[in-house]
This record gives sequence, C-alpha cells and structure tokens, in this order.
Amino acid sequence: MAAQPGSFAIARRPVLPAAAVPADLPESLAPELATLVDKPLAGDWLYEIKFDGYRMLARIGGPKDVRIFTRRGNDWTHRFAALRQELLAAKLPPGWYDGEIVLLDESGRPSFSGLQNAIEGGNNDAIVFYLFDVPFCHGHDLRRVPVEERRALLQSVLKETAVLRFSQEIGGEATAILGSACKLGLEGVIGKRRGSIYVQRRSDDWIKLKCTRRQEFVIGGFTWPDDSRPNGIGALLVGITDKEGKLQYAGKVGTGYTGEVSASLRQRLDGMAQKQRPFAGSTGHDRHATWVRPELVCEVTYSEWPEGGSLRHASFKGLREDKPAAAVERERAVSAPVPARPQTAQPQHELVKVTHGSRVIDPSTGFTKLDLVRYYAEVAPWALPHLRGRPAYIRRAPLGITEPMVFQQHPQGLRGLRGTDPALWPGHDPAIAFDTPEDLVAAAQLGMVELHTWSSTARAITQPDRMIFDLDPGEGVSWPQLQEGALLMRALLQELGLQAWLKTTGGKGLHLFVPLAPEHGYETVKDFSEAVVQHMARTIPQRFVAKLGPRNRIGRIFVDYLRNGWVQSTAEAFSARARPGLGVSMPVSWDALPSLTGGDHWNIVTGPEHLATLAADPWAAYWQTPQRLQAAMEMLGFEAAAAAPSVKPSRRTAARPAAARRA
Repeated sequence: MAAQPGSFAIARRPVLPAAAVPADLPESLAPELATLVDKPLAGDWLYEIKFDGYRMLARIGGPKDVRIFTRRGNDWTHRFAALRQELLAAKLPPGWYDGEIVLLDESGRPSFSGLQNAIEGGNNDAIVFYLFDVPFCHGHDLRRVPVEERRALLQSVLKETAVLRFSQEIGGEATAILGSACKLGLEGVIGKRRGSIYVQRRSDDWIKLKCTRRQEFVIGGFTWPDDSRPNGIGALLVGITDKEGKLQYAGKVGTGYTGEVSASLRQRLDGMAQKQRPFAGSTGHDRHATWVRPELVCEVTYSEWPEGGSLRHASFKGLREDKPAAAVERERAVSAPVPARPQTAQPQHELVKVTHGSRVIDPSTGFTKLDLVRYYAEVAPWALPHLRGRPAYIRRAPLGITEPMVFQQHPQGLRGLRGTDPALWPGHDPAIAFDTPEDLVAAAQLGMVELHTWSSTARAITQPDRMIFDLDPGEGVSWPQLQEGALLMRALLQELGLQAWLKTTGGKGLHLFVPLAPEHGYETVKDFSEAVVQHMARTIPQRFVAKLGPRNRIGRIFVDYLRNGWVQSTAEAFSARARPGLGVSMPVSWDALPSLTGGDHWNIVTGPEHLATLAADPWAAYWQTPQRLQAAMEMLGFEAAAAAPSVKPSRRTAARPAAARRA
C-alpha cells in the first residue's frame, strides 16, 4: 500500500560508507560554509549551482519529528508547513539533511526577492528544497566520510519530487562552468574538494565563485525619497561590523525595491527609529538621515566597493532574516591558491563506545562530545611525550561549555582515570596521570575539555624542566602586536642564551616554552621568569606589563610568569580550550608565526587535519635541548635562591645587561 501524504515510513536500510561511525543524532548542527574566491582553484573539485536562496537544514528524527533550521540554528519549521509534510512523505532515513530553499521564477531561475516575499507572506507552498549533503544518516555520523560518498548516499535515499530535489554536479572545466552559470543569470557556483570531510565552520574545502558582487549589510538608517512621499525610502544607509564590534558605514542603497517593498520597509524601519547614529563615523548623509537600531540585515548587489570608499551601484535584493547583524562582516575573496590537504587519519587504536556522544559541547560550532573524544584519540601520539610522568589536572564540561564546569585536580571518583605516585606530593591526594592513549580517551569520555600539567615530572618533581611565558593580550592589543610581542620575548631570551619554543594557547594568546635541565627549584625558576618579564616591562613599557589586573594591561601584553610556581599548571600542548570554537593549543615553528590568525588558529577538527600535513614535529629539538639558567641569571643580574619548592623569594638586582637592553 502506498504511503499516505504526511505519513512516515523508514526506507530500506541505506548502504553506508566505510568511514561512517555509529552515533546518536545530535539536536543541533552548524553547517559547513564556503570561502569566497576570485577564481577557480587547482585541484580535484566537484561543482554545483550556487542557489539564490536561504541555507536550510532538515533534522529528521522519527515518525513525526521533522524540523527545519536556518544555518544559525533558528527553528523555522512553523514557517514551512508544506515543506515539512513533503519531508515526512519522502521516507528519508533519520538524519541531518543540508541544502538550500529557493523560489523559482517563470524562467526556472531562483528569485531571492520572490523567496523573501513568500516567507514573509506565509504562502510558500511553491518553495523548492535543493539537498546537497547529509552529515548524519541512519544512526551514523558521516562527517568524516568524503563529500562525494556523502552525496552518493544522499542521492540513493532521496526520491526527487517537485519540492525536494538533489543538487546535481555540473560536469566540465571550472572556468567554463562559471561562465555558463553567469550567462544563465545565476548567482554563481559552489566548488567542493573531492575527498574532503564535513566541518562545522567556514572551510576552504568548499569555495564559492560569484557572478556578481554581493553580500549582506546591516541597515543603520535611511533617507526620504526625493518626491517627499511620506511612506517610502530614498536610500538605505548600510554598514558592516568590524573586528572590534563597531558598525562601519559602507554606503547607500538607492535602487532595487518597488514602491510596495519601499513602503513595507519604511513602515518597519519607522518602528526602529533612534536619535543616535549607529555608525562609528560620518556617512556624508547625516543631515538628511533617519537613524534606526542596527538590527535588520539586507542582501545587496554592487559593482564596486573600494577600500576606504563606499559601495557603487548598490541594489537592494531583500532582507535576510536568517543572519544576525553582529555576524555581518566584509566578505573578502581569497586570491591565493588553497593547497589540498591530506585527510585526517583515523585513530590508531579502537575507541570505546562513547556515552552521550551526540551531546553538544560547544553550541557555537555544534561540536559534540564524540568530536572531543575523537580529537584526543587522534592527537594522543603527539600529546603523550608532553604528558608522561607529569602530574595533570583537567577541566570538565559534562553538560557543555555553556554550563557549569569542574576543575578536577585528583582522579578519585572518576572512572578510568589513574593517579600519580602519592610519594610525589606527600600529604596530598595524587594528581591525574596520562601515560597512554587510553588515559586520554577515558578522560574525554568523562567530559574533559582542557588538560593542564605541572612544569616538572616524576623524575625531579620539585625541579621544573621548563619555564613558561604566557603572553596574554590586554584590551586593545591587536593580533599583529601580539605576534610582535612574541618575537621580542624570543629576542630577549636569545640574548640571554636561551632558546624558546612557540605554541598557540587555544585562546587569545601565545605560549613560549623554555626547556630546562631540572636543577633549580620552582621558586627560583618563578623568580627568574618574573625578573625577565619585569625587564621587558621596563624596557618596552608601551608593549609589556608585569602587573596583574585588566586595568594595568589595557593596550599592552601581560606576560604571565606565575605559571612557573610550585603546583601551578598550564594548558598543555594539544589541550582543547573550554571556550566558543573549542580552539586547541598547538606547538608551531617560529617560521609559522606570521601565518597564524590568532591563538585559536586551530580547533578540535582542524587541529588533526593540520598535524596530518606536517612532515616533521616542529618541536622535535625541544626534547634534546635541556638548558641551564646560570649564565642567563648572571647576565640579568639575578641572585638565585636555594633549589627548593618552598624557599622564600630571592632578591633581584636592578642591573640590566646591555645585551638585554637591546631587546
């Protein structure tokens, strides 16, 4: 018997790709986003039409559980009753289905303004949902499955209708494909690198090539029409959000809306009027402008947008209800070729079954507990040399990083975790020990996000084998200034005869690690590191500060030396960080510093991908370079205390060697 409209029946079991992993269906999913490029890139790519519509994801969870979400995670199921019924009747296996909704005009081309009107009017039965990916399907996580295999699976389970369609691959050479799309009046094309996995962020494995220059802008005001009609708009005044969160004026948009659209916009904007200009600077139209709260986002096409100038020939296409104003920034095309990357290897040991693996740990990316367990399993061979024999603490986020977290110093009561030898710290409970990949996986299973360690090992527990300088940027410090600060710190250490190794923190800053021969006590190493930092603060006060407190470091870098104290801990190499994005602390070479975009350059998905591309460990020489501090202490005029973890702070002289002053 044929299924009735709106009924739900599970289709026959699909043939799943080999790399599919059993997993619960997550409640939310952030989609992969494409990077704008100015020309086709070298490599093996598949191309599809870039639809002029709204990105949507459908979550099919059961017989009556079909929901439709925007790319920002807003539930819009109530807006698309007909589309929901179509998805129910399609008998698709439970999963997440990624695609784009469009409204086709009489010639069969997507019409963005028509789609906008259909959504706002509620009469949207004619909307078409083009599906192009399936990150989860039939109880399995497919995000590590190559894109062409995911698409083949999607095509096999999707029975196309007038409403549900598969986004077909376009054959041919990339430049010719783009040219044909432009001649047909389409927005452009999307390219996807064959062999790439699905990541929940903007990726250079997905690229977009546009026929026209187009992007979203925030509406900050409007002018009246020249004929003084009381219910219309002359031009919209629009802008974008800069890195500091300020709205910068981009230009005016004076065409693209009919009288009906103009009147509708005017009515809406009148209700948002405010006296204060929302833009950071003058627009050139301030005397004739009506300012509004910068909340509405519109789509605009334009011919040119010069640096430091205004939009030229800008035309209104419609409002974007699926994107918040704070997320609108200038979209820049990548012109340099994006190299192909090898895919991340699977863990070399068998993972245990992860409980609550679909639980979202980071709502900003959709990363789950399973993603976190996989990460620690994959980086275990890299991380263990930094961990073996070293007491550790962990930061757990059992319910995700937006819920209360626990900083765990001891393994008691935590199943699967082992403790260090109690003799290492008499009279105290053992710290946590990490000596095997299984130790890391067990901790991640318990909700571990961050991994912190001491600066000494069981070999000489009261004598650190490293000295750490944590560069923490204060308010107003740009990333290039922090990069410069790292180089200045390195220069001083080199003048003192010490080599330092660099790593990202996974947060805002950078770490410099100086490997030591374990011969001095913690107090001596901490005091010496403080003397180094104070010297930098005296020598370059406009860049560095040695005092704690946010007020002291506005516009300057606080170099934290307190990590070098007894039983203090530091986020270890390869630790994930419990903050939006789940950045990771990554050891890097000094040559890589200019290419870094922040202390969170990599996250738990891109980190293993990066490691797979490395020909050698950038810290390989770190382990063969135990350095002595005596000569450096003498150069800095530092008087060392006795080597013990509990000695009183040593005295430091004010002498500054000429070599150090030149840093």
